[in-house]
Amino acid sequence: MSLHARYVVAITAITLVTLGGAFTAVAVSVNTSQERQLDLALAQEAREEAAEAASLGGDELAISDRPGPAANDVGPLTKYGALYGPDGVILAQTATWRRHAPALAGLPAVGSPGFDLWSDDEHLRGVHVDIPAHPGVTMLLAAPRSDLDGDARFLTRAMATVFALALLWTVLVAVVVVRRLTRGHQTIAGVARRVAAGDLDARIRMQRGDPEVVQLAQHIDTMIGRLGLLIGSQQRFIANAAHELRSPLTTLYGELSHALRRARDSSEYERVIREALDATRRLRRLTEDLLAVARVGAVDAAARPVDLRELGLEAAALVATEAEASEVRVEWEGPGLRVLGHGDDLVRLLRNLLENAVRHSPAGGRVTLRCEALGRRVALTVRDEGPGVAEVDRARIFEAFYRGASERATHVGTGLGLTIAQEIARAHDGELRLLEGGPPGACFALELPAAGSAA
Repeated sequence: MSLHARYVVAITAITLVTLGGAFTAVAVSVNTSQERQLDLALAQEAREEAAEAASLGGDELAISDRPGPAANDVGPLTKYGALYGPDGVILAQTATWRRHAPALAGLPAVGSPGFDLWSDDEHLRGVHVDIPAHPGVTMLLAAPRSDLDGDARFLTRAMATVFALALLWTVLVAVVVVRRLTRGHQTIAGVARRVAAGDLDARIRMQRGDPEVVQLAQHIDTMIGRLGLLIGSQQRFIANAAHELRSPLTTLYGELSHALRRARDSSEYERVIREALDATRRLRRLTEDLLAVARVGAVDAAARPVDLRELGLEAAALVATEAEASEVRVEWEGPGLRVLGHGDDLVRLLRNLLENAVRHSPAGGRVTLRCEALGRRVALTVRDEGPGVAEVDRARIFEAFYRGASERATHVGTGLGLTIAQEIARAHDGELRLLEGGPPGACFALELPAAGSAA
């Protein structure tokens, strides 16, 4: 059942219960009020008739011909009377009874409120009273309640008609109102179905209506936009990864195939093996970087306070061989500060930044690391003395597999180092960015939460 139908059914059910309860209460209240009025009139009439029967000796009825009690505005009612002895024998009864008055055993106790009884097929309302000065002698005085029953039937039919009309009107109004109220939900549901079918260009673009629904629609539009960006980024990542994997695989396959086409001497085989080994080394490095991208943020262990200086020195030791080969010094300036994070991931981040810095530094150059406190965060900078990042490359430097002009020419690196570093920073609620301006060279700034700020 749709949301629209459920709302209509719910509103109709609430109206049905409310109106049904109200009409039932009114009918019971009206019927009870009329019965109470008739009971009071019968009780007054019975006291007068009992006094007359007592004056006649308590064994005769003196039901007069004067008009009886009135049920409502239709006029006096016919009297039904019966006199009972102490042993329950009927001493006297009026001629209005079709056959015999009811037996004393079937009557309520003397003094009970008014009660219903039947004389053949006629519905009566009666009272049971004592005869004064005659112990054990009682009298039943009754009157037809046909007028009351007729009023009750008329009231029931009238209320049933009103109830049916009200119910029909409620359904019609509920359909119109619910359709207007759920218009925004139906639009959202339609867009959701389009997105589920693969249409990431679908948007709700709701500007008017219920503020909460409008806000929900805006959030969903934003979510769809981000979902499209993520899927597009994922597709580009897969395409670039396939391209990067294909290059060393093609080289490896070509060298090995070429080596088997004809006999060669040992030196030629050695050259082919070295080239194949180099391609295999590139494949291994690329595979490790791809696995690193996939594992970022998937560490289950809780973050703990770590010293950035210790992590920086550990990362510097990992790139020491490459730095010595390039005659580049890696130095830490100033004291270290503690941040909250995972030591292995942060070492990988710093190692990638240092490798990038060493690769672009001139012979005899220097790479410096420095950290400082910024309120509840810690900032660490990695600066080199190379040519810096070209303006055309700044916007895309953190994209997966993106390389600058020099890297594209030499095929150095996998193009994932800075991407991995940025993902690790984000996983630590931090930020990694390239600073602009300043001295020659590139400067990357890393901000992380201080150890005491995220306990």
